[in-house]
Amino acid sequence: MAAETNSITSEELLDLLELNERDHVADLGCGTGFLTIPIARIVSTDVHAVDLDRGALEELKRRAEELQVENILYEHMSFEYIRFSQNTLHKVITRFVLHELPNLVKVIQDLRDDGLWLIIETEALSKGNSLSSDDLVRKLQSAGYEVERGYLRSTIYYLIARKAVRRSGL
Repeated sequence: MAAETNSITSEELLDLLELNERDHVADLGCGTGFLTIPIARIVSTDVHAVDLDRGALEELKRRAEELQVENILYEHMSFEYIRFSQNTLHKVITRFVLHELPNLVKVIQDLRDDGLWLIIETEALSKGNSLSSDDLVRKLQSAGYEVERGYLRSTIYYLIARKAVRRSGL
């Protein structure tokens, strides 16, 4: 799997995010900033970089300073417990971290009604550690999300989840 994940480019993922300059974005499980820095270069708002690994966040901060990227908020915490102002996030991205969380949908309760959640995961982990795309799609749909599924590589899938829009009069 490592070879497959290494072959995914930030450009491929940024295309899926459909970023606008004014988007408020959270990169949950950001690591050393594979996507955080490219996102921060596109948006004019602050990007929330959230990770449990303090060392990864420090490396991200060092790299951002070196590249003179200043619109990143570094948040050392589990994103199960993070709270943003309600209905403020336009875009959220998670890469290869949801399989570790017990309550997946609670993670994004602050996504705007017109927001987009990009999930990158793999079905190639050992039994019990992987998160099948079918299971995740069912969980998201039961929580009120419309979901588009695709594959970046043979074992790496993406989901684009949007809150289902209720239409009056139908």
